[in-house]
Amino acid sequence: MKWKKFLAVSCSHGHLADAKATRAALEFKKRWKPDTTLHLGDAIDLAAFRAGAMRSPDSADRAASISEDFRAGTNFLRLLEPNVFFIGNHEHRVYEHQYSPNAILAHCATSCLAELHQVCKDIRAEIVQYDIMKGWREFGGTMFGHGFMFNENAVRDHVEMMKKPIVIGHLHRVDRSAGRSIGAPVGWTIGCLANVDSMHYARRNRSVTRWQHGIAWGEYSDKDCIVNALTPTASGEWRLPI
Repeated sequence: MKWKKFLAVSCSHGHLADAKATRAALEFKKRWKPDTTLHLGDAIDLAAFRAGAMRSPDSADRAASISEDFRAGTNFLRLLEPNVFFIGNHEHRVYEHQYSPNAILAHCATSCLAELHQVCKDIRAEIVQYDIMKGWREFGGTMFGHGFMFNENAVRDHVEMMKKPIVIGHLHRVDRSAGRSIGAPVGWTIGCLANVDSMHYARRNRSVTRWQHGIAWGEYSDKDCIVNALTPTASGEWRLPI
């Protein structure tokens, strides 16, 4: 197979998306003209569905607008037009609640899912479910997915679990790590497109200091995949390579 171009983004988080980062992703797609575009998940934040928010009547996330969040997240998906959309742990919240014994919650979750699936149908994007064994798609021998583990060695751990090179989102940082396996397969986490300062529920975690905007791009054939990471400068300027 001849070499094809790809572009991948992750973790835009709906109404919490960073305007400069999302504009950079859309502009880079326009210039790069990829054959395959991937959104690796968490296109919608859904803070109101967070377990901690639902348990605590004093949680500010309970007041987060689901409609505003969904509108922002799905609008970005329509503009990006990914060929594949991976359900992230944030979207998975509505899948978990669609069968809730709370009829109001179940109805809200079901309505959200119907809207999300319709958007993906309209833009002809394949939906990949959040499943640690089945939630992957392979391009050029490299496995792309949302990501499941969340720790300092998560990239390496994903590589060793899959026994292949991987590209994930989920961790909100840009990182590259080889697995402790024969051949040293390499894994990438590609950063986020969210406004980090707006994600208040994580502001007490030290890992936030490593969060960074990023876009993955490269080429793949039937056997190989070349991955590059694009990040803004320290002052926040996006210097697109083409």
